[in-house]
Amino acid sequence: MTSWALARGGRLLVVDDSPTNRLLTAALMRKVGFTVDTADGGAEAIASVTLAETPYDAVLMDVAMPEVDGIAATLAIRAMTGPRAMVPIIAVTAHGFAEDRDRCVFAGMNDYVPKPVRRLELLVALKRWLEPGMPEGETVRRTNPAP
Repeated sequence: MTSWALARGGRLLVVDDSPTNRLLTAALMRKVGFTVDTADGGAEAIASVTLAETPYDAVLMDVAMPEVDGIAATLAIRAMTGPRAMVPIIAVTAHGFAEDRDRCVFAGMNDYVPKPVRRLELLVALKRWLEPGMPEGETVRRTNPAP
């Protein structure tokens, strides 16, 4: 899985209000070949997606953040016009109940990876959304199916 990421590369936005989680996730993704920008909350994530010179390949979005949480940020990104609205958004969250996953999906997130972050799970989710050949009509997948 690491070789896929190293060969593909790409630009990611890591959004988390915890400096430790943000730095850890960014470091994990840089180590396997991604270029990574970070945002410390939903408002900064919205601005980053809007203003990025080159659109992001994917956004790794924490859900529980103060002020503008991951759900609100995702809704704002999905409300944008053009291709930026379609960026794959992967929830990265400690909230693991089925209703939490459903909230992410209903907000427009494409996938769900639980914390603590494991590199392999994150790479599997990224590959699912960044590789060509996503099945027609497929819009949401979850790394761990809801119980």
